[in-house]
Amino acid sequence: MKGDETPITELLRQINRFVDDLEYSLNDRIDLDVECDNVILCGMGGSAISGDVVADLCVEVSDIPIKVLRYPSLPGWVSKRTFAVVASYSGNTHETLSMYREAAGTGCPVAVICSGGEIEKIAKERGDFVVKVPAGIQPRQSIGFMIGYISRMMDLAAGTDVAGMIRDTIPRLRDYNNALNEDDGDNAAIRISEAIHDKIPIICVDEPASSVAMRWRSQLAENSKISSFSWTMPEFNHNEIVGWTETPREELLPILLMPNVHPECMNGIPESTNATLEKNGVPFYQVTMDGRNRTECFLKALMLGDHVSYRLAKLRGVNPIEVKPIVSLKKEMENNMKTGVKQRVPDL
Repeated sequence: MKGDETPITELLRQINRFVDDLEYSLNDRIDLDVECDNVILCGMGGSAISGDVVADLCVEVSDIPIKVLRYPSLPGWVSKRTFAVVASYSGNTHETLSMYREAAGTGCPVAVICSGGEIEKIAKERGDFVVKVPAGIQPRQSIGFMIGYISRMMDLAAGTDVAGMIRDTIPRLRDYNNALNEDDGDNAAIRISEAIHDKIPIICVDEPASSVAMRWRSQLAENSKISSFSWTMPEFNHNEIVGWTETPREELLPILLMPNVHPECMNGIPESTNATLEKNGVPFYQVTMDGRNRTECFLKALMLGDHVSYRLAKLRGVNPIEVKPIVSLKKEMENNMKTGVKQRVPDL
């Protein structure tokens, strides 16, 4: 925290860094030569969500499969022909360290993104490629750096041009961020934060954009200190819509984040969903994300969620920086690993 900053102003400052951090990492030099059959992105929390974002953006342009992993053990198909990107802001995340060690054991090429810690130490000892991000920011707000660097690596490993796709949106993302800082009635972040102040939001996105909903949920949890849920279209129309129309709940409010640019296969689907919800008296809040392409709409939706979490934290009067349950849980994990405590599974 700088000078006389309060937690709420610190959060806003870090949220406002996103576009600059993204642009910096997209233009930073990456000397990486890798050939592979598939890619795994290993991380937890904000680092994993950054991987999800890039994986979603790569769906239609990647030549090879890209999989985000959050489990300490790797799947059996990981091989020497797998490229592993290990991302941990602190460099000390237990689960990510475990994935790193397993990936190293397969002999596959590994690239590391961190600010330091044990992961950097291991990478230097092994001679793995390392990208360092600046220390001293909230891990969840390092997402700009993480998205940029992972995108560059995917261009090199998976034959994409996702970094170029993102780079093209930077001027318009900067304008959008400026608009989200305005304190007027046209600011969608203010309107949404007020709409969900006494509700449980349900974030709805279309595929492939589930990472946007995940980012919203994590930011609302850590910054605003509220629970939220999510669903994706068109899957929603094949099951959950029945529950919403047959048993509506006043405390729940769907937030529909819809891009103004749809792939042809989605034509008419969001409109049909909206009409069905309206016909059955289900209240919802829709935001149309404007952009020249889906990448721009996608990234603007990501930014909007961060600003909503800031506005809601301010509205609720909570400290958006503190994450006491996470700190407590990590200490509990450390103690249990030191003492060798194993989880008891009750008999069925």
